Amino acid sequence: MASVSVSPHDLLYSGETVTLQCDISDYTDWTYWWYRNKQLLSPGSPSKTITTLSDQVSQYQCQGRRTDRPQSSQRSVSLHISVTGIKPKAKVSSDKKDILIGDSMTLTCTVESSGWRFYWYRPRQDSEPVATTSGSSYTLSQVSVSDGGQYRCRAGRGDPVYYTQYSETVHIQVSGESNSFNIIIS
Repeated sequence: MASVSVSPHDLLYSGETVTLQCDISDYTDWTYWWYRNKQLLSPGSPSKTITTLSDQVSQYQCQGRRTDRPQSSQRSVSLHISVTGIKPKAKVSSDKKDILIGDSMTLTCTVESSGWRFYWYRPRQDSEPVATTSGSSYTLSQVSVSDGGQYRCRAGRGDPVYYTQYSETVHIQVSGESNSFNIIIS
């Protein structure tokens, strides 16, 4: 029996590239046949890359065929793919808005679905991210005055990378000295 999976396996967006994977446990010398909405596509490899279209609702199946017996596997159960035409927008937040020199702060970027990498930007450097993280948090430790200002983020996934919209900006104010102090004993 063949089975189909999709990556990413979450909410999908118009224009995003996704990969379908066909798994057949028995034997290895299959030629893979792909079906979309029960229509045969061209034979190919066990993985198939597709670019999703706006408001597309499709069902994909795969089947293995070979020259020896058994000559074909059972066709997989249909994999239902639904696509939203609304490009997601990242949201940024900070654990602190006002921070003292020497302290640390953490920015968090959120997107409603999963599987993203996160890109962090300063307003004057939007062409290149100041950092890229696999998790949704970006921590700056030992903050200096130059770390103050505006930050925003966006997320991306897939190959080629599909990006969300940029978040709004969050403003960080850095001032004064840290509350840490030294005790000198003479």
